Amino acid sequence: MQAAVVPAIHGKWEVKDVPTPHPATNQVLIKIHASGLCYTDVHITEGHVPSSAFPRTIGHEPAGEIVELGSGVTSRKIGDRVGVPWVQASCGRFEWCQRGKPMFCAQQIATGINTPGSHAEYLVAYADATTLLPNGISYEQAAPVFCAGYTVWSGLRFADPKPHEKIAVLGIGGLGHLAIQFSKAAVFLHRWYNALKG
Repeated sequence: MQAAVVPAIHGKWEVKDVPTPHPATNQVLIKIHASGLCYTDVHITEGHVPSSAFPRTIGHEPAGEIVELGSGVTSRKIGDRVGVPWVQASCGRFEWCQRGKPMFCAQQIATGINTPGSHAEYLVAYADATTLLPNGISYEQAAPVFCAGYTVWSGLRFADPKPHEKIAVLGIGGLGHLAIQFSKAAVFLHRWYNALKG
């Protein structure tokens, strides 16, 4: 398969032929249809994010189709349209894991950090880390949600704004435009929920 490989810290990305991976127990093989670019990819390339050795394939906003199942996988099937978040798994024991914040786990398994990333034709991921995509959303629309979208939603969730409060979005870049859309959708859902309650 072909993948965008970073040969060394500060290296230029190169499209290279690399072996096609196969899923192990509880993993799936995903044919990548879209892989969002995130500035974290640049931070990894520059060596600012601790990761395993170079050369490496980065990318952590994948969306694609499951084409192979590893042993033990029962929650997914071949043909499923899925996306994969940055953090696929954690130790489950660390203090932050216990608090429901596995992104702070020192032993996390992270897409494109300590496993090969999604800037490739295929990606192996843990089945339980995948999320089924709604039928009406394209791979290109879904991919950025798995990092940028989650980042924005986490901020809104932690802020817990109320319907009468205002939300300020500073800068309308990759995250800012999602913040506006999510905020608008949240207001709509809140009004819809209250109308149902009557």
